[in-house]
Amino acid sequence: MNINALLVKVTAAIFAAYGAAFIIEPSYLALLVTEASPATPAAITDMRATYGGMSLAVGILLFILAAKPKSVRLGLIAVITLMLSMAGGRIVGIALDGSATQIMWLYLAL
Repeated sequence: MNINALLVKVTAAIFAAYGAAFIIEPSYLALLVTEASPATPAAITDMRATYGGMSLAVGILLFILAAKPKSVRLGLIAVITLMLSMAGGRIVGIALDGSATQIMWLYLAL
């Protein structure tokens, strides 16, 4: 396995695990990540869908892209696009909101 495929697979595993965890235990993970937990059932459901379902889907799609040598390059482009977009959104949030938790800084570094 080449380094590009490995990077896509590792990123896929992280997204899939993160998504599954948010589907199973959104309130607890929200508290860890944001220092707050959703206050209503609808907010918890939305967190399961957005943080959970979408992250799980990204992980699955990355695994599919990493499975064939012809699509590894597209998987690598997807990983770079995802990570840069998430970092950009986090930077804007930190700049506009004025503070960040330690986990936000860790996520930005990753």
